[in-house]
Amino acid sequence: MTPNVDERLASIVRALSEVILPHLPPEASLAQEQVHLCIGHLQILRAQFDAVPAFEREELEDALSVARDLADAVTGGDHTTGAVTAIRSAVAAADGSDVRSQRTAVLQAVEALVKAVSIDGSAQSKAALTAVTLNHEAPRTLKDRQWFAPFGFDTL
Repeated sequence: MTPNVDERLASIVRALSEVILPHLPPEASLAQEQVHLCIGHLQILRAQFDAVPAFEREELEDALSVARDLADAVTGGDHTTGAVTAIRSAVAAADGSDVRSQRTAVLQAVEALVKAVSIDGSAQSKAALTAVTLNHEAPRTLKDRQWFAPFGFDTL
């Protein structure tokens, strides 16, 4: 019988906790710290595993939303115009069939737009970049904080 993902992650946690960590010398404090960090991340992955697809879809939707709003808010020269075209292409290609790579592509297009606006965007576009980004990042940051709150990383 093939173990499921949760069993495999639990097995890794046990190996780190019961075999590797106890055999690290006391003076290897950095190695001990890193093993504890790995164990913590694996435990978080175990707890969140089933919710990851929905969370990543939500991240893609948020990336698409900021990309659309930025593309609508900026004007400028050739660099900015080209970056807006690239954002619109990335948004149009994001059909949800490959959530991670599409989110990455959209966010890379957003990054390119920010750089382009700094080169030849209008003054209004530079102000719009800040306003649109902050408008979108506040709710995204809250979602990210809620995602990790059960693990004591944040006190919300």
